[in-house]
Amino acid sequence: MKSILTFLVILISFHQLYSQKIDSTQIGKEYPYVLPILGKKAYAKGYELQKPFGIMLGSVFNKQGLILENFEMALSDDGSTPETYFPLNGILDFGPSEGRVSTINVRADAWILPFLSVGVYYGGVWGEQTISFSVLGSNLIESTTDITGKYYGLNLLAVAPVGPVAIAADYSWSWTTNDRLDRPVLVNVSGIRVIKRFMSKKKGRFWAVWGGAQFQKLDNRTSGNIALDEALGISEQDKQLIDDRWGSFQNNEIPNGNGDYWDELNVFEQAIHEKAYNLVSGLVDTTVFYKFDKKLEYEWNMLLGFNYQHSPVWQFRGEYGFLKSKQQLMLSINYRFGF
Repeated sequence: MKSILTFLVILISFHQLYSQKIDSTQIGKEYPYVLPILGKKAYAKGYELQKPFGIMLGSVFNKQGLILENFEMALSDDGSTPETYFPLNGILDFGPSEGRVSTINVRADAWILPFLSVGVYYGGVWGEQTISFSVLGSNLIESTTDITGKYYGLNLLAVAPVGPVAIAADYSWSWTTNDRLDRPVLVNVSGIRVIKRFMSKKKGRFWAVWGGAQFQKLDNRTSGNIALDEALGISEQDKQLIDDRWGSFQNNEIPNGNGDYWDELNVFEQAIHEKAYNLVSGLVDTTVFYKFDKKLEYEWNMLLGFNYQHSPVWQFRGEYGFLKSKQQLMLSINYRFGF
């Protein structure tokens, strides 16, 4: 919207499996914490368990392409939600779109079982999105808008040792809110990682590295309302260009986006074009309601990451996601404790 709002927002949760190494000094001893369930039995057998509760402060930068299509628009003088929307395909069409988003979030998690963690998170998102669009087949007009919002979500993480490595699989549900959106936008994120740990001579300290893949899917349909000029980022010069092209179209000097001239349209089609033109020709001080479909240009990306555990209490993590034009970088610090 002035680049269409999206949030991208991406939440990354991670793993920290109990070690495959047996600590003989704890065999037979009682586990001191309430979680995880079955933790007492695993601890008594010598398995090293991390502290069951964690608070993480994290930041994510994300850049990726979006595909916007099936844009519909309606006007309301009194601000009430209209019943009828006008499709603008062939009149207002979108080109490439790219979002650049940064987030900061706080996450709390608990290991419910030795291999299963549940986490919740809350954060803020800000950045900008650049879109391009054409009106009646004109050259692409580029628009950039700021993105701000909040998001919250739930994460499930399962980890299991497989020989010398561990396999971690996670799934997150994230909802992003914004004042201009009718309802929060749902983002589903799932990932799988193959993790290798390198233990230090000092007990409780180690490095872990991993590679994997991640899948993200946006809630397809977005709707909201905004002032028309702000929604499309149309300057006074752009408005004059649109007016000039509309006049040329009505005078049969140029075709519309579908290759049809004005006189080739029937009365109904001409009326639809005229109503659509009125919607995008600079109607300021009017509430514009919109609907459109969106999807990520690339829903999959590769992952490379690391974790450094300085002590059973403090951990530092980083991860880089990439695939062609899609890039994301995550950094976080994690404090763990038990009771």
